[in-house]
Amino acid sequence: MSENRRKHSQMAGHFNKKNIKQSFFIFLAILFFAIGNILFAVPNQIMNGGMTGLSQMGYYLYEFNIGLGIFLLNMPLFITAFFFYKELFYKSAISMLTVSLLIGFLQEPLLAYGIQNIWIGSAVGGLWMGVALGILASMNASLGGGSMLGKMLHDHYGVSLTKAVFFIDASVYPLSLFLIGMTETIFSLVLTFFSALGIYLVSKKTAINRKLA
Repeated sequence: MSENRRKHSQMAGHFNKKNIKQSFFIFLAILFFAIGNILFAVPNQIMNGGMTGLSQMGYYLYEFNIGLGIFLLNMPLFITAFFFYKELFYKSAISMLTVSLLIGFLQEPLLAYGIQNIWIGSAVGGLWMGVALGILASMNASLGGGSMLGKMLHDHYGVSLTKAVFFIDASVYPLSLFLIGMTETIFSLVLTFFSALGIYLVSKKTAINRKLA
């Protein structure tokens, strides 16, 4: 009996350490995404896709806080996930709240250090944020919006995560073309391409690591 208790205690301790480690890396990935968003995308009025892009659009047009916009626009999607994708919901809900708070509070302080170069903003910023999204996806978490919906499609239908996220995010840009402008919309698509590339690179690295494990 005591031997079983000891084994159970060891397994519980290992599980807790693993959860803490995973939560720490999820937080770092979210922070990485938030910083990239504020430093590269926002100063150049270019956008991510999905709910984050719509939130950025609200900021560019009305100076509505991006973090608060992300929270409000993600609500319907998270309600759906709660009923049909509970594991993804529980991990992603915390991630979405975290990114909303981080972007909401870091937005003004970090904008003073933003990179005001639309080429660098779209290429480097896109890759930067794509890597963060890829890390989150590898741990079965997302920030909601396009990445969360893409994960749902990937899990349920076997659709490529990279392609799903790209096309979901890109669907925002026809609206951007009319409200923000052609130049910003084109470079927003460039940002989305490099973001998808970042996700792809992380997913390939994760797949290789799993094969070797």
